[in-house]
Amino acid sequence: MTGHREELGSGMLNRGLAVIACLLATFAVFSVIRLVRRRRRVLSELERGLEALTTGLPARPVTAAVGGRLADLARAFNEMAPEVEAHLATLEGDRQLLGAVLGGMTESVIAVDARRRLLFANEAAARLFSLSTGSVGRLVAELVRSPRVQAAVDATLMGPKPHRDEIILAVPDSRPLGGSRSLAVQGTPLPGSPPTGAVLVFHDVTDLRRLERMRQDFVANASHELKTPLAAIKAYTETLLDGALHDAEVNTRFLTQIDEQTDRLNQLILDLLSLARLESGQDAFHHGPLQLGPIVRKIAQTYRGRAEAKGIVYDLDLTSDLLWVNADEEAMRQILDNLIDNALKYTPGGGRVAVSCQATEDLAILTVTDTGLGIPRDDQPRVFERFYRVDKARSRELGGTGLGLAIVKHLTQSLGGQITVESRVGQGSVFTVSLPRLDEGAEE
Repeated sequence: MTGHREELGSGMLNRGLAVIACLLATFAVFSVIRLVRRRRRVLSELERGLEALTTGLPARPVTAAVGGRLADLARAFNEMAPEVEAHLATLEGDRQLLGAVLGGMTESVIAVDARRRLLFANEAAARLFSLSTGSVGRLVAELVRSPRVQAAVDATLMGPKPHRDEIILAVPDSRPLGGSRSLAVQGTPLPGSPPTGAVLVFHDVTDLRRLERMRQDFVANASHELKTPLAAIKAYTETLLDGALHDAEVNTRFLTQIDEQTDRLNQLILDLLSLARLESGQDAFHHGPLQLGPIVRKIAQTYRGRAEAKGIVYDLDLTSDLLWVNADEEAMRQILDNLIDNALKYTPGGGRVAVSCQATEDLAILTVTDTGLGIPRDDQPRVFERFYRVDKARSRELGGTGLGLAIVKHLTQSLGGQITVESRVGQGSVFTVSLPRLDEGAEE
């Protein structure tokens, strides 16, 4: 009996131990599964957070509870994420600011890598080189068909010093910036040895070079125009001092020539001063409502005697006196004086000169028409330049200074209008001044 009881107790103990072991195993398995799930949840939240940071989105903090090194990693991520987001926001703000600055620059800016592939181009560069949004990543040689631009890129990438040059870029006339452009190039290599890329800035100096040439031409022309009458005055004076002063046959003629050359020199200086004041914006004109018809009639009539003396048919056509413009009477006088004076100078006897004043809905149109020598087509775009003459010898013979039409152009532009010319050689010219109209009641 005793042995049977011992065997029975031993069996129950074994069964109990087995149950306990089974329960412990089950608990361990569930604990491991729970721990693995927590770790997986932490890893999943870390993965989503890192993906959010890489795409620039705000990262959610890791909230899953876990211990050990993974907990340290989650805690470090939670502390690091706001700092990374702040740095990314700062970088994005700097990027937008840099883009706005480069986009607002008038200079053309491009960036290339070491393989001479385009990395960036601002709006000015896109217009200058006709670049599209798909140009990034392509070779500069494929995008810009200019050996000088490619040479500037190569010279900059050779580093380490900045490269400076001035190049001429041929731009097709069909583009907004058509024609040859003068570009000052500043190339800066990016850090590295050899450089990892380069940034090139192209500054359009076309207008500056044109103004420099105009200044040089002006100095040369002004010197020549001043020298001519001075040389004549000096020659006549020396001849008179050498004994011609007492020769009744020549002294009066020489003194008359001196007087004419003095008048020419004085007129030239007055025109130069007038043109300088107009170009600097320092003219003394006070523009206001002005009735155009009476002014045109008054000025045009002063030339009728001169036209009749030369045998020129002189017509005046005014459609209406009730035509108002915003102008100064002296400015209008200078415009008409120069145009009518030129028409009478270059129209031979038997020809015709007509002055008309017409009106459209928005414009007052002054027209001076002649049947004179005419202007060749190639010379017409340049007749409003200072000292430009179609026939230099004849112009000087007739007393022209070469500044009248330049003065007319500046005066017309100061009134908000424009002047044009149409002409055919041997048939005459038509000069048209168009000015903005004012309402008929503007004087009130």
